[in-house]
Amino acid sequence: MQIVAVCGSMREESNTNKLVRIIAETSGIDCEFIELGKLNIKPCTGCSVCMMNEGECPIDDDMQAAYDKLLAADGFIIGGPTYFMDISGAVKNFTDRTMALKYRDIGPAYNEDMPWLGTAPFNDKPTVLVVTTAGGYHDRAIESLKLAYDDCHRVRIVDQVAEIVGMNDVDDIPEALERAKAAGKKLSSALQS
Repeated sequence: MQIVAVCGSMREESNTNKLVRIIAETSGIDCEFIELGKLNIKPCTGCSVCMMNEGECPIDDDMQAAYDKLLAADGFIIGGPTYFMDISGAVKNFTDRTMALKYRDIGPAYNEDMPWLGTAPFNDKPTVLVVTTAGGYHDRAIESLKLAYDDCHRVRIVDQVAEIVGMNDVDDIPEALERAKAAGKKLSSALQS
């Protein structure tokens, strides 16, 4: 059993990435990390080649290796910071690029009446969503992630962690660390049930 954890902050030791790591560690499940700050992932161009070419994205970058990791996962942790009132561009960009996987004919049809919407390869896979913010709009950021991963990818969200940390270090906010650990335990339980 394996989970994939997306560390969506461009800063390695950011509050978001720290919480993602705590959730992964507490889950006790083998984890593969995708650290967006270390990768070159270009934006989706909307070319629709993936829709016509069995989910193969023509963009040659680090997302190609991420596709295999995502498809092999039994569950996910998706973490991203809140920038300018919504999820960060890096996380949105990564999420946009996951669309290609919907056209590899893996999983149930997204909508039987609209086959052009592809399939749901992550259907019912347990997932924890994580966002952090200095001041606000974390609720909007978490909603953006829910729309993409719950509605579009049809994962099963087992918990969400949305933390207002101000200019503080999450390591100094015991309640936030406890919520992250609780999310890790929920993920573990969901994967083992």
